[in-house]
Parts: sequence; C-alpha cells; structure tokens
Amino acid sequence: MHVEQLEIVDFLKDCAPLENLPKADIISLVSVAETIYRRANETLLTAGQANDEVFLIRKGAVRRKDLNEQTEIEMDAGSWFGYSAIFQKGIMPLSVDTTEDCLLYVFPSEAIKLLMGRYDSVKNYFSEHKSNRLRQAVMDYRGDSQTQLISSQIEDIKLRASLFVSSATPIIETARLMAEENRSAALIIDNKELKGIATESEFCRKVVAKNFDVNRPISDIMTANPIVIQGTSSASDALLTMAKHNVHHLPFQRQNGDFSTITASDLIHFQSHNPLFLITDIYGSLTVDELVQHSQKIPELLTDLVNSSLTAYDIGHLISSVGEAINQRLIQLAEQQLGEAPVKYAWLVAGSQGRMEQTVFTDQDNALIFDDSYDEAQHKGYFDALATFVCDGLNACGYVYCPGNIMATNPQWQMTATQWRQKFMYWIRQANPDALLYSTVFFDMRSIYGQAHLLDEVMQTILPEAEKHAPFIAHIASNALQFSPPLGLFRNFVLEKGGAEKKALDLKKRGIAPVTDFARTYALAGGISALNTQDRLIAAAAKGFISEQGKSDLVDAYAFIGSVRLMHQCKQIEAGKKPDNFVSPEMLSSLERQHLKDAFDVVNTLQKHLRQRF
Repeated sequence: MHVEQLEIVDFLKDCAPLENLPKADIISLVSVAETIYRRANETLLTAGQANDEVFLIRKGAVRRKDLNEQTEIEMDAGSWFGYSAIFQKGIMPLSVDTTEDCLLYVFPSEAIKLLMGRYDSVKNYFSEHKSNRLRQAVMDYRGDSQTQLISSQIEDIKLRASLFVSSATPIIETARLMAEENRSAALIIDNKELKGIATESEFCRKVVAKNFDVNRPISDIMTANPIVIQGTSSASDALLTMAKHNVHHLPFQRQNGDFSTITASDLIHFQSHNPLFLITDIYGSLTVDELVQHSQKIPELLTDLVNSSLTAYDIGHLISSVGEAINQRLIQLAEQQLGEAPVKYAWLVAGSQGRMEQTVFTDQDNALIFDDSYDEAQHKGYFDALATFVCDGLNACGYVYCPGNIMATNPQWQMTATQWRQKFMYWIRQANPDALLYSTVFFDMRSIYGQAHLLDEVMQTILPEAEKHAPFIAHIASNALQFSPPLGLFRNFVLEKGGAEKKALDLKKRGIAPVTDFARTYALAGGISALNTQDRLIAAAAKGFISEQGKSDLVDAYAFIGSVRLMHQCKQIEAGKKPDNFVSPEMLSSLERQHLKDAFDVVNTLQKHLRQRF
C-alpha cells in the first residue's frame, strides 16, 4: 500500500463505526477511497440532487443546511456525511457545504452498503430507521431510556488528550504540533491559566487568508478568553452551549483544575439517540404516506424526552422542530408537484407551533404571506393547491384541521405583506372581540419556509404600533385574565369535567394558557419580538415590566406545570391512551399536589400584577 493509504487505514481504525472491524475490511475500504481537497464555502452536496458517495472529514469542517438554507448542524474531523442518500434512492435530502478548508476521504456508497450488510454496528450507525437506532441504544444503555447526553458529565466522557501550548509558542510551531498530534485545536495556557484557544479555522482565516507572519506568537491569532464550562456540566449543556455560541470546540475545566476540550463531533458520536434522527427521516420522505409513518413516532419520542428528564422548554422546542420539519417537507413535496412558486412567499405557523411549545399533536394554525407583486387572478390557483396539499398532509400526520379555520386554505389568511400590515393595524385600532381573538393567534406567528423577511418586515413596523396603543394593550391584558388557575378557598383545587376523568385539573386552560397570555401581553406592551413564553418573560423582566424575582418565580411555575402535564401525557401514551391535558389530583403524589398549588399561587399573584398595571 502507498504511504497515503496507510495513513487512511490508521485514521479509519479510530473512527466510529469502523474501530472494531477486521483490518482486512478497512484495507479493502481504503482501496476504493479517494482523497480530495476543498476550499472553504464550497458546496459539496445539494438537496434534491443525486449522490452515490459517502464522505469522511479528515480535516476541516462542513455544515448541513435545512430547506431554508439555515445551518442545521456543523461537523468536523471524524464526521461522516452523504450517507443519507443511501436511504433516499440516491437523492440527497439536505445540502452540505464547507465552512473551512477541508481534506476529505470519499468512498463509494456501495462499499459502505457492503459493510452495513456484514456488520450490525455499521448498519445501526448509518441507519436512517429509528427502530434500528433504538435497538442499538437499548443495548448500549442497558435497557435504560435515559439519555446519556442528559445524565453524563462531560469530564466522564472518554476523550482524546487535549493539546496545550503557551501563549509565546510561535504560530508555526503550534501548527506543527497540531498536525503531529492530529488535533483540530490547541488550548493556550500560561501558569495553569487558560488564555485562549486556537483552532484550524483560526489558521485558515487569520494566517493563510491574510498571509500572517507564522513566526509570531500564537496569542496573536488565538480566541482570547473563550467560553469555558465546568467538567461537571452535562453533555447536553455542552451541546446547547456550542449551538448558542456557534462554536465547534468548547474548553472545560475538570474538578482537579485541569483544562480539556470537547467538540460537537465528540458529543454527536457519544449520543446517537435524539430527535435529529427523526427529523432526518422526515426530510428524506418521498411521499405523504412516509411522512405519516414518521409522524406516528412522535408520541414515542415525547415519552423518550420526558423520561430523559429534559425540561418542558427543551421538549417544546424539540417536538416543535419535528412538526416544523413535517411542515417543510410537505411544502417541498407540494412544490415538486406544482412547480416553482410564481411569486415570493412564506409559509407561516402560529399558536403553540409558532411559540415552539408543541407537545404531542395539536390542531394546525397556518397562513401565507406573499410579496406585493402577488396577483390573485394569476397566482391564487397555485397557492390554493399548495395550501390544500400541505394542510391535508398535516391532518393526515395528526395535526388536525383548525376548528376555527385558521389555515392557509382559508382565503382570509392568504395575504400580501401590505395586506398583513393593514390587517394587524386594524386589529390594533379596533380591539373588538374578533380582533382580540386573532391577535392572540397571529402575534405568535413566525415563518418556517420561504422568504422569512416578508413577515419580519411587517412585524418590525407593527410591534412599535401595538406598543403605542394603550387601549389595545388593555384589551389584550383583560383577555389574559379570562382564565385563572384552578385554586379555590383554602388553596383547594377547583376541578372541572374533562378528558377521561369525571373531574380533573385542566392544566392547559388553567395553567399553561394564563402564563402564555400573560407573557404575550407584556411582549406586546414592550415591543418584544420573542414568541416563546419563557423567552418573552425573560425579555419582559429585562425591560422592567416584571421583577427579576417575579420572572424567576413564573418561569419556574410554568416549567413545573408543563412538566406535570408532560408526565401525564407520557403515562397516557405508554398506556395506549390518547394524551390530553386533564390531570386528576388523585394521580399525583402529595408532594406534587403541593408544588402544583404553589405554582398556581405564583400565577395568581402575577395575574393580580397584570390587572393592576393595565
């Protein structure tokens, strides 16, 4: 074998899922491999196009983009991509482009499929079918449904030793050490104090691109004072921190004071059981029937997330992301049938989907916004067909038709940007019952497909107008007080008929909705663009509408009510029942009942504050 091929063999022996394969199989795979180099910002794979190759990153980084051309996930050395086409009849469901200069190993898909046929570990690693992944997860996690990303501390994860240099180390020497040690980053430490981090991207952007003097100290190009988390942090905290700050390498400090680095690839390889795989399946669906099959996995996913001790906030975002993927894929399938849209448009979602607060299936709330060049006579037929296809598909997937007909199939909710602006202004100025009803729905609206700027530009003008109209805010506040928490005299629960229980607590109407309405009121009063309830509460406190203590109390109360509701739905799903929002106090422990009363008390107190202010 050539020297280059031997280097590939050595690299593959340490890469999942090949690390335990016989050397003969790895050598056979290397014999058909190709090594390629690509510059940063090059498109490697395009959604909808054919692909018969699987890629492995040796150096550099790439990003996978969703249908809105937004980054879905970033990958670096040791990550595979392109294999999703194996399960989609050779068609790529998503796009991939480089974010850094890349050295890539490319393998024929047929060679990977051959290994998948021989080894379950390879098949399960690359599988697009959740059932296979879950089966492997059961084996890996000893039948425990808990997610290791949640329960494991990052300092307990088996990682390669980090590379350390001093701030005076020359750039060229640091690069040499990184190449020798096969590291994509180096920590800069002086006297046991972390000064910064230097990654391959720094070398590309600051040294190669700008012809920087490589004899200068590494401190000249490092990222100084990087974000650092504690080694006792959970793996999920690390992943969320990376996503929030858009970094691939995250330094952390162990309990003994030493520093190490963890990468996004480390975490992704560590935990393969997460909602991203179901979302990938959804984007790869070729028919509505396939989407229906994938949507049936949502209740199981919800129970997995609940049993993994995720917060209601995180579960809401994750389940909403799955619903968003179904919406987007349906729109794409509709466009494949109907052809390219005749004018620029965006698909809008409202309600719990708009706020990223979905749990299990809800009714659909959606609408369309068009560029002002829209001509009803010429274009209405296309968008009527698109809306019908998508709304029917959503209904088939479990997101039932909206009882109030707030759907894109209703001509009332198909408008140009100018018409939407006028409609919002009418609601603000009239503040009649219908206006209040629609305000509670459409002020929670966002774009999930198409030209997002169409709605963004409308809301940039509407939010300041809403903030200025005191009568409108007063009506919104009054509407927010319509439902109060179910507590009577002496803090006894007030029960009502609902669900399978003769008398129960309606946690959605009496617990979740009052907080959601409260947060919306302050968002509109403060010109706050956030849509999620918790995010709105945080923003309202930052503007001084509620105290920090009040915000913290309400966020905690909202989280607890949401958790009780989710646990109730989880138990119903596991028992083969249809999930609802009606919880019998008898099914709760005495401690849970006490905490729930405390949470309702907090909501009551904040409602009094709202009543006094407006």
